[in-house]
Amino acid sequence: MSYAYLASTPGLKFNYSLFSVPAGWVVAMSPLWWAIGTANSASPGTYNNANPGDSWNNLESAPISSQLRKRIKRAVAANNNTHVNLPLFAAGLVAANASHVDSFSLHLYSTTFLLSRIAYNLAYVLIEDDAKSYIRTLLYFGGLGSTLALYVKAALKYKALPW
Repeated sequence: MSYAYLASTPGLKFNYSLFSVPAGWVVAMSPLWWAIGTANSASPGTYNNANPGDSWNNLESAPISSQLRKRIKRAVAANNNTHVNLPLFAAGLVAANASHVDSFSLHLYSTTFLLSRIAYNLAYVLIEDDAKSYIRTLLYFGGLGSTLALYVKAALKYKALPW
């Protein structure tokens, strides 16, 4: 597929892939924002912004249901997991952009990463059954696969250069 073809395709005249990094940060923060709001709605004062680390320890003594407590903990864990994976994705995206990977692939892998992380966050928070928890794992590997695909595409482009 030529660059001219991609440039003539509606919506692909500009490389939007780098916007997926700040969008990924918003996706990463969303479970935490939900956890903070939910914890304070269920039991005002549970989350203390002046001492956020201890806030999640206070969750154990907060008068909220066990199910909600577990969901809040999983939301915080989903936030942490996405923040751990976001730098790997961002670096792969930069490598792919620097090596001039085609914009279709950049958009495809960026979108796949974002959608898989959104679904991952929802699955992490909402799935409580061990038998269904594999769904979260599959979604995790979907995002990881799209990230690794960026590195492979970049490496193949660099391989073609006459060093």
